[in-house]
Amino acid sequence: MNLPPIVIAKLEERTGISLGNPSDRDIQILSKGIEEVTKSRLGVNTLKRLLGRISDDTHQSRPGTLNVIAQYLGSPNWPALLLSLSNGSSSFTHVDGELRSSDLEVGQVVEISYLPNRKIRFAYLGDEKFEIVAKENSKLQKGDVCTISSFIVRYPLIIRNVVRRNTALGSYSAARAGGITTVKILK
Repeated sequence: MNLPPIVIAKLEERTGISLGNPSDRDIQILSKGIEEVTKSRLGVNTLKRLLGRISDDTHQSRPGTLNVIAQYLGSPNWPALLLSLSNGSSSFTHVDGELRSSDLEVGQVVEISYLPNRKIRFAYLGDEKFEIVAKENSKLQKGDVCTISSFIVRYPLIIRNVVRRNTALGSYSAARAGGITTVKILK
């Protein structure tokens, strides 16, 4: 998994190192800085994988690894970091590729897709609540009710709460590597 571009930008901001094509020395400095702040060590190869320097499509980053990155950037954990980055704008302008739940009418269906091969359809229930009406290759299930403020192309899907058969499952995030690729209103 590659880190989302917005997370890499935050790492660059924090370290002063350009991570677009970092040298081995840059990655070693980043590793040491992360360890000093978090008291947890992320190896050079792990950071290379996260930054896209080592290609490994089969490797899934562990939640603990992502939590260390989040802690280094000042968040308690990875979902909190993603949530803060998705809502962290201090601007009142509309973001390109954003569909806010407040722009929808009850009953409208939104379809999103993201890599690899994921597609979800949400029916808007009102008050930032959506019901999953169809899904392909997602851990979410048909009938799940989700709380979502907005869908933003190129950003992760952030769900504040998932309720399945009257049981709250908590927050959920997806499309962390490349973000949502398409957002469409179907009806």
